[in-house]
Amino acid sequence: MTYSQFFDDFSDGDFITNPSWSGDISQFEVDSNYSLHLNDTIASTSYLSVSSDFFYNASWEFNVRLDFSPSTNNYAKVYIASDTDDLSAPLNGVFVKIGGQTGSIDEVSLYTQVGTNSSKIIDGMDGLATNNPEFKIKVTRNLLGDWELFVDTNGVYFSQGTVFDTTISKSLFMGVYCRYTITRSDKFWFDDFIINGSPTIIFNHTFKNKEINIPFDLVGRNTNSIRKNNFSLYFNKSGNIEKRYILE
Repeated sequence: MTYSQFFDDFSDGDFITNPSWSGDISQFEVDSNYSLHLNDTIASTSYLSVSSDFFYNASWEFNVRLDFSPSTNNYAKVYIASDTDDLSAPLNGVFVKIGGQTGSIDEVSLYTQVGTNSSKIIDGMDGLATNNPEFKIKVTRNLLGDWELFVDTNGVYFSQGTVFDTTISKSLFMGVYCRYTITRSDKFWFDDFIINGSPTIIFNHTFKNKEINIPFDLVGRNTNSIRKNNFSLYFNKSGNIEKRYILE
């Protein structure tokens, strides 16, 4: 199995290149602490997205800070998967929502989105995101479609729940989406995005002159992963790995 990684901690002071985020770029900045910061002056919604085709056997990690108590008009969504770069448009994807509830039950939860319809698939702990939430968040998905959502508030991840869901089957982009009133228009921060994942084998093998052909459903944009040193091949009989073969 081959793995690739996406990483951005904004330590270069920039989100336009390496990697290239797009969207409402005039409403965001990298601040003096090298975090991605919403820096608007009016009530609105804003988003940024970046290419990301990680989906199977994947994990997504990122930091979020909201310097206010979330509400139905002030909340953040981090899309870990989307089939379009425009996160304000109808799309097919998966996102983590921070806040967005009424009263004191704001939470961190996982949703799927099909078109304009969203469905909560992991319901996080009520009240966790009520007061000035600042979290490290992690989401995992295995090959079959088992999801788990984690939140770290004090140096240790704890699970918000698990679910089996195959509503969404691929990703082309990930990104951040903010909804805010004028008094909260500069109080969103994001940082330390780390995504790991692998492509999926879609055909077992083809033998030809002692060669094995293994196609994948996608090739990561980080082509450094496509090197023989990143692959291992074993003979498996009755569930027991008996011999390792050489890749050339």
